[in-house]
Amino acid sequence: MQALGAVSRAPESFAGAGLGLVLRGRTRSGAGVNAVMGVRDGNLAGRGEALLSFSLDPLRERGVAPYLAGGVAVVGDRVGTAEYLVAVLGLSINPGRATGWFVEAGAGGGLRFAAGIALRRRRLR
Repeated sequence: MQALGAVSRAPESFAGAGLGLVLRGRTRSGAGVNAVMGVRDGNLAGRGEALLSFSLDPLRERGVAPYLAGGVAVVGDRVGTAEYLVAVLGLSINPGRATGWFVEAGAGGGLRFAAGIALRRRRLR
């Protein structure tokens, strides 16, 4: 589970905050969804994302572990909706701990930035 803030800078800017859920296997891959409520060009809006991720350092438990993610996003407000492909480079801070932080930068409806706290279930060994 993660709490996040997201900003997308494009012809129709979006800024908001929301929640996400990422399921990670014992391998390098994961799948997640994000739901963010915010503002797009002055209108109340929502952004939903579905992403597949790939850890570049899956055994790291402390420090910084980079990952890549890609997927789709839908942004909607009272004016209309828009769909985007999303590509992300992220950094997970203390990925093996129960609590950690993450930051992301990428593209998906313009430049996309996200940051937040990640609450993790500890891995069984």
